[in-house]
Amino acid sequence: MTGPASLPDYAELHALSNFSFQRGASHPAELVERAQQLGYKALALTDECSVAGMVRAWRAAQACGLRLLPGSEFALQGPLRGLRVVALARDLQAWGDLCEFISAARQRAPKGSYRVDESSPWQLLGGCEILLAPSRELCGDASEAVAVRALLEGATALFDAKNRGHLWLAVELHAAVDDSLWLQTLRQVGTALSLPLVAAGDVHMHARSRKPLQDVVTAIGRGLRVDECGWALQPQAERRLRSRARLAGLYPPELLAATLEVARRCRFDLGEIRYRYPLETVLPG
Repeated sequence: MTGPASLPDYAELHALSNFSFQRGASHPAELVERAQQLGYKALALTDECSVAGMVRAWRAAQACGLRLLPGSEFALQGPLRGLRVVALARDLQAWGDLCEFISAARQRAPKGSYRVDESSPWQLLGGCEILLAPSRELCGDASEAVAVRALLEGATALFDAKNRGHLWLAVELHAAVDDSLWLQTLRQVGTALSLPLVAAGDVHMHARSRKPLQDVVTAIGRGLRVDECGWALQPQAERRLRSRARLAGLYPPELLAATLEVARRCRFDLGEIRYRYPLETVLPG
């Protein structure tokens, strides 16, 4: 049995709360508190095109002593559909730019939705660590590995040369029968495109017990009963915050270690934000 001292350190870089409407099934504070209980080094809150839950998460992180990595997740549309981009702010300027990117995405779509595609202002994410997370449905035989590569080539082209050292290929394993094939595919593509691999969880809940609620949230989003959702439901509760022992059994050690490097680069803390009073226009005296 693996002892606590031998468990790998880990930072979760991709987690959604209930502020990702009809996707996440846990409150931001629940995610933070559970990550601290599991001994994580850090937790990134990356709600979909939103930072609405960040203050709640930050307050919980301050209370329990966990590092919080502010970020957001975006589902691409158009030719790059099938890819999610996770952006984590490295500093205060990057945080402001990330919020501006979110506003731009919201302004391009009807209220309640957003649009991110090749024409989005990607230069605003120049101060972020970027995780590229291709859809698992692209996995399979060699031809689908080619599709993954083509998708990622298109995504890396969105970022200029200064971003290249800050792009990562997210490996999200959920105990599926084809995990080893998916990992092999991503390793092959990562080597070809010089993209380092990093572990991530695509977390939707803080604990296994929240899975029934996650199913209900999914059903509501589709306007169906739970028993009508079929494959739209997650097959098990692996998209939770998992123990480090569990993670060690799924991911190669170097992918878990890479999460710590990403976390180390993200120095921004929400406490840095201060109100800046505008310059007075009144003449002296």
